[in-house]
Amino acid sequence: MSLPFEKINHELKNKICLITGGIGDVGTTLFNDLLKFDPKEIILLDNRITENSEEFILGKKISKVNCDIRDEKKLQEIFKKYQPEIIFHTAAVRDPGYAELHITETVQTNVLGTWNLANACENTPSVQKLIFSSTGKASRYLTEEVYAASKKMCEYILDSFAKKGRVQYGMVRFTHIYCNSLMDKQLNEYARFEDAVKIHSPGKFVTAQNLGEASYLMLNALLYLEPEKSNFLMVRNLEWPVESLEIALFYIKEYKRKIPVIFCGNPKGYKEKFFRGQLDWNQPNELNLLINVYENQKRKLNEEQDIIISSIFPVSIDYLKDLINKLHKIDGEQNVKNLLIEGSVELFKQSLSTVNKQDTINILKWGISPKFLEAEKAVVSDYGQIVPILIESLKESPHFSQIEDLIHNSSN
Repeated sequence: MSLPFEKINHELKNKICLITGGIGDVGTTLFNDLLKFDPKEIILLDNRITENSEEFILGKKISKVNCDIRDEKKLQEIFKKYQPEIIFHTAAVRDPGYAELHITETVQTNVLGTWNLANACENTPSVQKLIFSSTGKASRYLTEEVYAASKKMCEYILDSFAKKGRVQYGMVRFTHIYCNSLMDKQLNEYARFEDAVKIHSPGKFVTAQNLGEASYLMLNALLYLEPEKSNFLMVRNLEWPVESLEIALFYIKEYKRKIPVIFCGNPKGYKEKFFRGQLDWNQPNELNLLINVYENQKRKLNEEQDIIISSIFPVSIDYLKDLINKLHKIDGEQNVKNLLIEGSVELFKQSLSTVNKQDTINILKWGISPKFLEAEKAVVSDYGQIVPILIESLKESPHFSQIEDLIHNSSN
């Protein structure tokens, strides 16, 4: 992936940079890449740092600071003390399976932690820019999975702050990261130490990128910040998807093991069926799983043509603030999840008033085509609330007649 060194160095030169999740895999790779540029200081903020420390590497001051982004008061104190100028936000609960078992922790870290961080940025005059590491799962119109919903909520938060705040906000969307992918690590460990390799199911394909690409995306995002909006960046060409079974067999061969592969089924956090209307089939040569149809209408490419830049559709800032206040107060794992999902549904419904109705028609035509449903052995209800909400958004418009036959045929 391209990295316009001089342009990025211009953004970083003599700046104090802070990385949340600073000792994680992405945070560490980003830190090492920042050392190639000319920032004044790099602050690594992470709740796994045991002792605060300072040192100099390649003439740059490096500070390691223990802090959990859920601790709003401490976060504000650290920002006041260190006066950072550029923030790279990678701290998160990132395991979808773990998120389903630890719902409150995930929402407090991913959603409320990001809210805390954005407030700390706005309350610290030195802060100029924040770049957030999101996920391709946030491109889903709707989701009932905790991890994906929490990351989608983060995108809403930062886009809303971009519209009302002083700081500029940008985002990147990652997919599975080679050498950092939970699936890759797990299959490696199964093949090396266990009596069998367990995978979810045959025929499950994933796209992947490496840690270097993840870091380069975050650095490139500094160049595409705009007033009153939060653009996201993603790799344009993710290459051919890889089947998880292939990876399992590779590691079995690599370690010279004679052990079986066991298909265990998809656990919570991995069960949602792929909705074909997620992708823009008007451009089949440019299909990318990390961007949905509405977002695809805004896409543009960087000068080197290897990065897609787009933005999410806006949501009600007042409703979002009210939802965040409720998430601060509610307790109980299931209650937290219900509120997160209900809030996501309402924000999605509101956002449909701003989109092009023809895009919605195309989404339905691609997503619930009887031929596609038959081939996938799927029914409309497999996609949860997405289809009914999209249909409802068209009912009062002259466009509704274009999909009446489609609705009738797909429901039979």
